[in-house]
Amino acid sequence: MAFFKKQQDLLSYLEAIHLDTSVEQVLVDRAIVQLKKKTYERRVIVDLASGFRQLALEQKISKAGLALYTKLQKPNIGDGVGLTAGLWF
Repeated sequence: MAFFKKQQDLLSYLEAIHLDTSVEQVLVDRAIVQLKKKTYERRVIVDLASGFRQLALEQKISKAGLALYTKLQKPNIGDGVGLTAGLWF
């Protein structure tokens, strides 16, 4: 989920995306609006992934939408290690 270093990177990435299906583009546009309102980035990514997950379950997702959904689902090893490091000591 954290292939972006800053909120601006995610915003720039999403603004450059233009999906052919209107349903998918609406999801991306909604995420862009949320980021411009300074919504917490992880919340935006989770909401966006949830929308694409629903489309995938209904088998209504395009190849470009699936590629974006897959990219959103990539784990960030650094986040996982950072969150669990306190449990090790």
